[in-house]
Amino acid sequence: MKLTIEVIEEFGEVLLPAVELFAEKPLVNIYTDVTKMNLLKQQLLKMPKVYVHAHEEGHYERLTVEETFQFYLKLHNMDDSVETLMKAFGLEQFKKIRVNELTSGERQVLSFLKAYVQRKEAIILIEPFQNLQQVERKVLMHLIIQIQLAGKKVVLLSNNLEHLINSEGEILRLDEEGLHKMDVKEEQPEQGQGSIETIQLKIEKIPTKKNEKIILFNPPEIDYIESVEGEVFVYVAGEAYPCTLTLSELEKRLHHFGFFRCHRSYIVNLQKVREIISWTRNSYSLSLQGTGKLEVPLSRTKLSELKEIVGI
Repeated sequence: MKLTIEVIEEFGEVLLPAVELFAEKPLVNIYTDVTKMNLLKQQLLKMPKVYVHAHEEGHYERLTVEETFQFYLKLHNMDDSVETLMKAFGLEQFKKIRVNELTSGERQVLSFLKAYVQRKEAIILIEPFQNLQQVERKVLMHLIIQIQLAGKKVVLLSNNLEHLINSEGEILRLDEEGLHKMDVKEEQPEQGQGSIETIQLKIEKIPTKKNEKIILFNPPEIDYIESVEGEVFVYVAGEAYPCTLTLSELEKRLHHFGFFRCHRSYIVNLQKVREIISWTRNSYSLSLQGTGKLEVPLSRTKLSELKEIVGI
């Protein structure tokens, strides 16, 4: 099964690219911004074989937890055990409690029951882990895997990379150019001195670190790099990722990929530059495409070098 998403443009700028979901994997994590998520949701809601679930969906407040499970199982003609299912959701101890007396996290887990009982071929979950505690996230992830094992396709949509890193399945980043696989690896312990094994970083990958995970970016994915008080941040799709390499090291590694040291604290991907802006006689900046009104400074001393590179 494939879901075809149509391109959405506005004033000649791509807001949502044309992509196909479920080319191979049954469980896909998609990391993107809120705007693209909402546009994606609008198209998915129109697809008859798809169920779209948002974490803020409502409840029948006066029902107890047990009555809620009974209602949805009967509604979808399922013969699952109410007791077993409540236990799987981690809510068996609240079975006689009314829904309106649950905490927000417990209510959010309960609302996932609507997605769990669906007979659709694909289940789309929008920000499923938002506002949940770690234990509740683990419960939800277990239930998501059960849906997958039942033969259904599952897509997790989020603009919080941490949530997706802690889930199962591969992570894809959705930007104006389409879907791109993100390389996310568990951080490895440092090798002791004299160890035969060494870690060799591929030159075409830029390593960053977030939430004890190592995330490897392809150079074309990067918008720009900034150094702030000695710390280096790699910017991708508007989000900053800490990097242990120095600006000088990154400049050497990225030079052949079209990156330019435009300022003592900035390296920019020239493929992303839309406009050179002159504010005053000695003040310039570079406007980047696909990132709203984002601008990075351009040193006056670097202007002539940049003109030579781009052939102005």
